[in-house]
Amino acid sequence: MTKTLLATVIAALALLAAGCGGSDESTSASPTDEWADGFCTAITTWTDSLTSVTDQFNSPSSLSTSALEDAANDVKSSTQTLVDDLKALGAPVTESGQAVKDSLDSLSSTLDAEATKIQSEAEGVSGLTGLPGAITSITTSLSAMATAFSSALEAIQNADAKGELQTALEDSSACASISG
Repeated sequence: MTKTLLATVIAALALLAAGCGGSDESTSASPTDEWADGFCTAITTWTDSLTSVTDQFNSPSSLSTSALEDAANDVKSSTQTLVDDLKALGAPVTESGQAVKDSLDSLSSTLDAEATKIQSEAEGVSGLTGLPGAITSITTSLSAMATAFSSALEAIQNADAKGELQTALEDSSACASISG
């Protein structure tokens, strides 16, 4: 049941990312289009990694303290890569660019803090009897990540009054891979 809950939270993160947009048309390479491609590529890489982590626990026999610790380290590493990628993107070249950057900076801080909690929780497990409590705490952190991600996407959408980012995200081939 706990494995299913973890898989559900990971799937929710992937579905939230799917809300980024996605048509197969890409006609220009404006700075905003390049930003959208970079954003969706970073999100895709991260959600693929999280899904891979969840897939490690498809059978109850694979649930062990070392497997949980390895998975937590993978979550921390992939989340750090996402945070680095989002920071490297900077602000999109739009009227709402700074607001978008601020939202992504806040998201990055939350994701990093929750990934650190996940890693610490997994490293603190001693024996199989500690696994259920650790998994509950990890699931709570994954839920917090999903909530932060959803809030950031909503803030970005609300800041994009002229629809510049929405258009770039919809036209991005990298975003098409998320929803398609």
